Amino acid sequence: MRVRLPGLYIVLGLVLAGLIHIVAVLMLPSLAPRNAHARLAALGPANTMIELPAASPGRQVMPMMAPDVRYAVCRFDLANGPVRLRAAVPDELWLIALYTPEGENFYSVVGADMKRPQIDLIITAANQTVEEAGVDAPEWSDDVIVVNAPVNAGIALIRAPLVGPSRASFAERALRATSCGPYVRPSPVVPSPPSETTETPEAPL
Repeated sequence: MRVRLPGLYIVLGLVLAGLIHIVAVLMLPSLAPRNAHARLAALGPANTMIELPAASPGRQVMPMMAPDVRYAVCRFDLANGPVRLRAAVPDELWLIALYTPEGENFYSVVGADMKRPQIDLIITAANQTVEEAGVDAPEWSDDVIVVNAPVNAGIALIRAPLVGPSRASFAERALRATSCGPYVRPSPVVPSPPSETTETPEAPL
C-alpha cells in the first residue's frame, strides 16, 4: 500500500509527539526537585527557616503541595560548619525530613516516633563525628539528634498536616517558632577563682 506524502508527515508527527511526551514524563522526577530547590533559593538565604504560603490552585512553591498541610523549609549549607534545626512538634502527624538538592530523602522522623515534643537536630557533613563537628553532645544523647548528610547542601522540610480547619493558625504559629541556622558551640564555663579572704587584725586590749 502506497502512503501519500501528507499522510506520511502526519504519521511522523504523531510518532515524534509521542517520543517527546515519553521523554518529558521520564524527566519530570528529576526536574521537579531542582525546580523546587531553585524556587526556594529565591525565597530567602540559606540556613534560614522559611514558612511557605498555603498551597492553592496555581500557587505552589514546591511540587505536590497539599492545601490542608502547612510547610516550612530551610536550605541548609554546611560549607561553614554544622547547621542546627530546632522545632516544637505539637502533633504526632508532623514530619521533619532532609533531602538532597535532587530530592532524595536521607533522613525523616514523624512526631509519633519522637520521645519529646521538642526536636533539636544538628546536620553535619558526611563521615563527620560529633567531636569533629564540634557538637557539644554525646553520640548517645536523646536530647540532640546528629545527622550526617551525604551532601554539603540540601533542604530541611517540616510538614504540618492540619487536623481541622481551626488548627491552621495553630500550625502556622508553631512553624514560625522553628529555627534553622549555623550551629554555635556553647562557650565553656570557666570557674571563677576562689576569692581571697583577708583576716582583720584583732584590736589590742
